[in-house]
Amino acid sequence: MWGSDTSNGGSRLPAEGQRTAPAVRTSPDGGEPVSPSIPNLHQLSGVAFHRTPHELRREVFRVPYVQLDDVTGGRLWVTRHGWGHLRHLEPSAWFFDRQYSRRGRQLSGGTGAVFCVPCEAPPSRAINLVVKFSRMAQEILLDVSALLPGDLAQRAVEGAAVNDPFQEFGLLEELRNGRFGPSDLRILTKRPLAIYSPGRTFETWQLGRTPDRFRCHRCRLDMDQATRPSGVAAVEMSIQRQYVMLFHWVRGEDADQLLRQGAISVQQVRSLVIDVVKDLAAKGFRVLDTKPNHIILRHRPGIGLLRRGTKPAYALVDFELLQRTEEYERWLQSPPRPEQEHRAGKS
Repeated sequence: MWGSDTSNGGSRLPAEGQRTAPAVRTSPDGGEPVSPSIPNLHQLSGVAFHRTPHELRREVFRVPYVQLDDVTGGRLWVTRHGWGHLRHLEPSAWFFDRQYSRRGRQLSGGTGAVFCVPCEAPPSRAINLVVKFSRMAQEILLDVSALLPGDLAQRAVEGAAVNDPFQEFGLLEELRNGRFGPSDLRILTKRPLAIYSPGRTFETWQLGRTPDRFRCHRCRLDMDQATRPSGVAAVEMSIQRQYVMLFHWVRGEDADQLLRQGAISVQQVRSLVIDVVKDLAAKGFRVLDTKPNHIILRHRPGIGLLRRGTKPAYALVDFELLQRTEEYERWLQSPPRPEQEHRAGKS
């Protein structure tokens, strides 16, 4: 897929813990492990996602995961999209010894911590990771899109909160599946690969979280886990732990970069943002801070933008403020019959 990501991540980055496991080789400075820290990783990588041991399987907001615990007390929840890249998602490959910042580069245009980290692999299998530190339960300064109606924008400011990692992955997968709205409209996005929670714990103030905000996330997760599939262990979140989301990098350039390069005009950017807002609404979603640097394009010198039909082809990369629309919520509460769903797809 394409790629750039200037989405917001965790605004505070406490240093990783200094604990090491006796059986694991440590980095030269005595920090966290640099050799594989997930037991039996090689054997697991050869097993199909749907054939992994039942005791490792989890499900949160209808997204299936495989949970892998590392030797430092960290937990890695891997999605179906990420399973084929398991050795790249292993924390020793990008997290320990701050590899995400030493080997990667921090992305500009956001207010949090988001990094693009190249993975070491044969050219045919090489990928870049987007490493995004979650800002859940933090106070945020919300820049609401000017294209949202005034009453909606006001409600958005009053009730907006950053999605927690599991909520973000769940909503993103709903958007990618596109069951609602026109069947011929598909919105391309970055792929959610995994969520990692390091073993170290922090005081609440160190992570910038407030108990009241976190309580909302925990209650939502608890309600979901109360209806999880039989025999599947529950997933929990802690206010004292970091959560890091891993996405597949989308190749390309964002609309703001292309505008500054003179490759596209202000009017083209405005039309593009309007199209994105309309497309999302048609599929039952909105992103409260839709902006040019969240929209990835392919531009070919001398040819122009890659297009799908009459409009520029684009992919979206920021979803911490992704929400369902009221229309989609009503549709979910009362699922239509197959013929009604077909008609909704044609509307």
